[in-house]
Amino acid sequence: MTGQIADDKIHEVRERTDIVALVSSYVTLKRSGANHSGLCPFHSEKSPSFSVNAARQFFHCFGCGVGGDAFSFLMKMEGLAFPDAVRRLAERCGVELLERSLSPAEEQRIKTKERLLRVNEVAAAYFHRLLMDEPAGEPGRHYLKRRGYGRNSATEYQLGFAPDGWDKLTGFLRDEGVQPEDARALGLIRPGKDGRSDYDLFRRRLIFPVFDLAGRVVAFGGRILGDDKPKYINSPESPVYHKGKVLFGLYQARQAMRRSGEAVLVEGYFDQLSLERAGVGNAVATCGTALTAEHARLLKRYAQRVLLLFDQDAAGRKATFRAMETLQAEGLPAVVVDLPAGDDPDSFLGREGVDAFRQRMAQARPALELFMDESLASADNSIEARVRAAEDVLRTLAALSSELEQDLYVKQLAEKTGIALDLLQQKLQNARDAEKIAAPPVEPPRQMAVAPEPYDYPLPEEPYERFVEPEPEAEPQMVWGRTEKTLLGLILLVPDARRQVAEQGVELFFVRPAARTLVEQILQRLDGVSTGEEAFHLKSLDNVYQPLLSELLQIDTDAFAETYEKQLQDCRRAVEREQLRQRLAELPSLIAAASGDRQIELMQEFTHKKKQLN
Repeated sequence: MTGQIADDKIHEVRERTDIVALVSSYVTLKRSGANHSGLCPFHSEKSPSFSVNAARQFFHCFGCGVGGDAFSFLMKMEGLAFPDAVRRLAERCGVELLERSLSPAEEQRIKTKERLLRVNEVAAAYFHRLLMDEPAGEPGRHYLKRRGYGRNSATEYQLGFAPDGWDKLTGFLRDEGVQPEDARALGLIRPGKDGRSDYDLFRRRLIFPVFDLAGRVVAFGGRILGDDKPKYINSPESPVYHKGKVLFGLYQARQAMRRSGEAVLVEGYFDQLSLERAGVGNAVATCGTALTAEHARLLKRYAQRVLLLFDQDAAGRKATFRAMETLQAEGLPAVVVDLPAGDDPDSFLGREGVDAFRQRMAQARPALELFMDESLASADNSIEARVRAAEDVLRTLAALSSELEQDLYVKQLAEKTGIALDLLQQKLQNARDAEKIAAPPVEPPRQMAVAPEPYDYPLPEEPYERFVEPEPEAEPQMVWGRTEKTLLGLILLVPDARRQVAEQGVELFFVRPAARTLVEQILQRLDGVSTGEEAFHLKSLDNVYQPLLSELLQIDTDAFAETYEKQLQDCRRAVEREQLRQRLAELPSLIAAASGDRQIELMQEFTHKKKQLN
């Protein structure tokens, strides 16, 4: 039964999971002192900066700052919801989960989804077997071979073939015990005009299964082998498929996107396949729809920049700039890869090769810069047309999250149009104000996507985005001095040091209020916590602190165990000296403003504290 997982079972899964073994199934690790190190799977690097601490069951990358426990590692690697990560690890370590009962309506909804996913799985296996092994799949095999694709591509993407005939799939599904209403709900079959029989949606087409991030088939795309229309048919939306939330190829491309920090966005299935075949493994395609905000948020999990590679005609350019605006609204910069007119990735790669294509990628232009140039170039020489073009650019600039970028682009616009910079800046401010008025209310910042106590997560039909650990956002980072970091390390790793700081008072060890607040929260969460349990109890702290905490939790405890008392004393003296310096910096202005006895008192204090500092 699917539902809420009992707290003690989550704790048992965490206790019985060996994070070194888990990470080793994805990353080659080598022993390095008390830790294990390897190349980070979440960003591209040549020297290992990824560390796994077996004692604390915690990982941290010193390169990109990502860190967490076994649950968050699996969530990030596989794009899983928290409960799905718990279930996966429970199965791995042999823990039987106890989950709360669901209401009849909830249970029915989940069972329906599971049943429909099973139908898609059966259909995908049928199409794939026909393509790979059956005589009926020969037209599909011939078509792929003619386009330069072999069995490897067909196997990796589970490509299939829908044979000619009106009811081949209908009959197969009936023989497999699939209820017609389930197949209709998925769009695999449709009722005939007579109302008594069904017919197949996909006929004589190459089949592209569409996977979600869990590797489940949620939909299909079908490409006609000849010149008939329509060239492509896609599954309709269903209880398991929402085309505005799924990208073709993302399941296969997500790790390459993480490593490169980039995503290549194309329009069609074959565009994505051709890039993957050429070694460009970070490409994804929309499934017959414009790029949505949900798509952009998906891409942002894995990439810091998107390369747009759409058709070069007017419709393609329009789609390019729409996608740019959608990505821009989610804080993702976009660049445009231009190919010769009439080319798509498949044709260009076949003629020019992958090196020429990578050169085109390296020459990609910022989408906003291209939009500005083409908007101005399309305007005739009339004042009205140039003003309209400039206003279009300003509206687009207003949606940028970076005011620095806005400033640079508006200066470019002034140079290109000859319009006074101060006037354009005022117009941009007006557009920004209008953007704010039109924008929906901003949600409060999300905490790190771990299950709160108790583990009360939404039901599985709710969007899995809520459970996946978000990429670190560009929020203000506290700069930690050497003394503060040493103290934090002592507090995190040495229970006796933690107790001494709590007893003597946090204010004696930390000067800044923000640092004191964090330490007080840490002390509260770690009160009575056993060694090795620290990471688990610190998850609920603000996301901005997590990279620092995961870094410090990788330190070998032995480095502190013998000398922590001396280090505490040294840190406390350093804090006292810093407080002296701050007071000495304040005193001259106070002395100048005072008079009489008060002035003499402050001057004596200044002399005394200066001697103390020296």
